[in-house]
Amino acid sequence: MLGPGTGLGVAACIPNGAGGWIPLATEGGHVTLAPADDFESEVLRAVRADLQHVSAERLLSGIGLPRLHAAIVTVRGRPQGALTPEDITARALAKSDALCVAALDTLCAMLGTVAGNLALTLGARGGVFVAGGIARRLRSVLPACRFRARLEAKGRFASCLAPVATELIVADHAALVGCAAAAGVPLHG
Repeated sequence: MLGPGTGLGVAACIPNGAGGWIPLATEGGHVTLAPADDFESEVLRAVRADLQHVSAERLLSGIGLPRLHAAIVTVRGRPQGALTPEDITARALAKSDALCVAALDTLCAMLGTVAGNLALTLGARGGVFVAGGIARRLRSVLPACRFRARLEAKGRFASCLAPVATELIVADHAALVGCAAAAGVPLHG
C-alpha cells in the first residue's frame, strides 16, 4: 500500500498462515528516488541542488508536489511562481497549465516506478493499493496516466508484475479503520 498524502506512507500485509494478515509498517516512503529516463534524471539533478538525499516522499506527496513542480520549471527553463499542491493539482486537472500537467504526469509515473519496486521487493501478489489525499484527487487521471505502465516497467520481471492488481482506496478515513482493526476495536455503522 502506498499513500501519497501529506507524506508518502508505505505498508504491507503478509499472510499469517492462519488465513489472516500481519500488517508490516515500513519507512518505504524514504527510499531513494531513482529516475527512469533522462527527463527524470534532470528533475532529480535540479532537486539535488537543494537536498542531499531525494527520497520518494520528497517529490511524491503533498509536501513534495511543489518541489517536483519547481524542479520541472527549472528543467524546462520557464519561470513560474511557487504554487501550492492544490493549485498544481487544479491547474493540471483543468489542463490549464502545461507545467502543472507535467508535474502531475511525472508524479504519477514516478509513483508507479516506486510501486513496482515495492511490489518486487515485498513479493506482492495480492495487489498494490494506493490511498491518500492526492490519490483520491487523481481518481479521474490514474487509470489513464503512466502509473500502471511504470509499475510494470521492470524489464525481464515485467511478467511478474503484470498480473498484480492495482486498486485505488477511496474510502474516507481508511487509515483510521485499519488502526481500529489493528487495535481490535469493533466498528459499527
